[in-house]
Amino acid sequence: MMEKEDPGPSHVNEKAEVRVIGIAYNLRRCAAGDEPDDRYEEYDCIETVRSLKDTIEAFGFKVVLLEQNDFFFDALRQTKPDFVVNIAEGLGVMRGRESQVPAILESLGIPYAGSDSVACALALDKWLTHHMLVSAGLPVPTLFMFSEEGDLWTHGQIFLHHREYIVKPRWEGSSKGIFADSVVRTHTELTEKVRRIWERYRQPAIVEEYLPGIEITVGVLGNRPPQVIGMMAVNPEPTDDGHSFYTLEHKRNWEQKVHYAPPETLSEEIRLSISRDAIRCFQFLELKDIARIDFKLDRWGVPKIIDVNPLPGLSEVYSDLPILYRLSGGRYEDLIRGFLSESFARYGLSWPYLVEVKVPYAEY
Repeated sequence: MMEKEDPGPSHVNEKAEVRVIGIAYNLRRCAAGDEPDDRYEEYDCIETVRSLKDTIEAFGFKVVLLEQNDFFFDALRQTKPDFVVNIAEGLGVMRGRESQVPAILESLGIPYAGSDSVACALALDKWLTHHMLVSAGLPVPTLFMFSEEGDLWTHGQIFLHHREYIVKPRWEGSSKGIFADSVVRTHTELTEKVRRIWERYRQPAIVEEYLPGIEITVGVLGNRPPQVIGMMAVNPEPTDDGHSFYTLEHKRNWEQKVHYAPPETLSEEIRLSISRDAIRCFQFLELKDIARIDFKLDRWGVPKIIDVNPLPGLSEVYSDLPILYRLSGGRYEDLIRGFLSESFARYGLSWPYLVEVKVPYAEY
């Protein structure tokens, strides 16, 4: 069997010192009249960008802000950052959008934090990610893809396999396209919700076995090797028909509609199982530095992977990764420090002065 190669960083420096860090991002804005109202849901608000900037500056770096727009190339050339922290989700609506900024940075030879362009593009596509995880023997729910009218008939027997399914867009994040009525039980409901995805998002619909158990999200940090840094149970307010899953409305109104529970509320067996599979997933997809892996329990209590996030939100206030890290005993500053430390190590880069980096890892 051929041994798997790790692509590693695009460029390796000889302990070059980093002084200027750029933050690449997309700013959230209102959707136009002909766009879905969640069109820019994945983008960051300016408060998140400023909070990240302030945190990195407190470590002793100069920070420049680099919004991905028409002037992104010029800004990179003018500011000449030694390193970039990429939180940009990309422009447009195609499935490769999250790889845009990593690919640009790779072409310019600028080292950056986070997963590379290939991993970012793959993970956004739920259909391709599903088949990759199946090939690795990782637990995932049953999944079907509906791309055209004919699929509504060729896949018409799916309810013989499972009683309920949830309908999602193929390549979206932040619960875009997931609404309180997204769970379907009949062919009529299935047809209606699949067509809604086609018309609203102009992409194939994913029809996934509905898992009735709790959702658990896990943070993974590092490469030497990667480690679980925390987890939490996500308990959204049930829908009117009694289902429990993370919808767009839950994420927008998380303070009123979601209860986050610390890892101690989960059994040791579940924590161990999920930690093992999160690390295997991170390594198999060749993710780098940081990621969030989402699980949901099936009706027998078995955790299955429902989403992989190589670009997890970093809002100190409302993003799941900082929240789970905080509930697991960590501080936001340590999370960002650990993120930078692991990515610097991958490129052989150093801090502008001696910094002792101690990131508390979870033990499950």
